[in-house]
Amino acid sequence: MTINVRDAKRKLPAERRGELLAKAVEISQADGLSAVTLRRVATDLGVTPGLVSHYFSSAEQLIAAAFRTAATADLDTARAHVGAARTPTEGIDALLDYALGDVSEEASALWLDAWSLGRRNPTLAAEVPALTDAWLALIGDLILAGRESGDFHVPDVDAAARRVLILIDGLGAQKVIRAAVDDEIKHIARSYVASELTSTLNGRLPA
Repeated sequence: MTINVRDAKRKLPAERRGELLAKAVEISQADGLSAVTLRRVATDLGVTPGLVSHYFSSAEQLIAAAFRTAATADLDTARAHVGAARTPTEGIDALLDYALGDVSEEASALWLDAWSLGRRNPTLAAEVPALTDAWLALIGDLILAGRESGDFHVPDVDAAARRVLILIDGLGAQKVIRAAVDDEIKHIARSYVASELTSTLNGRLPA
């Protein structure tokens, strides 16, 4: 009987691509998206640059894929935090805690890189709108639920969601560059959101 044993160094295409992408994500989280190159990924994995370029034709494509993968994982984690909340008010609280917490500082740095590098990397820039829309949908659904329950009083859900996301992005950037301390960042976020949603948040989100 013949038993087919796959060479340990030869991997199925999906497995190999996933390995290369995972390494690119790891590099982006440690050193930023600009550090992601075909050669760096190849060196770190002990493979040839040609193998990496077989799956990702350019560094621009690899960077875009790394950003999409890492940003999607971050969004999924945010959804899990919000989904565990019992009320819209608790959901907003959970969202701010996560989005402006120490764990997500890495994600804020990733987005800063994407906005900056995206000016010269159209492939990367093309990833930003869909992920931004997904964040807006998460926040908007939460605000809409709060309006329907009577927790929030918001005339324009979409506009409110966009302003909350802009707030999170701006404060996240301040956190990354150490322009403000954590307590100040959270105070600003909670005070603004309480005012924006004009609701029982004023008495339920600690400053």
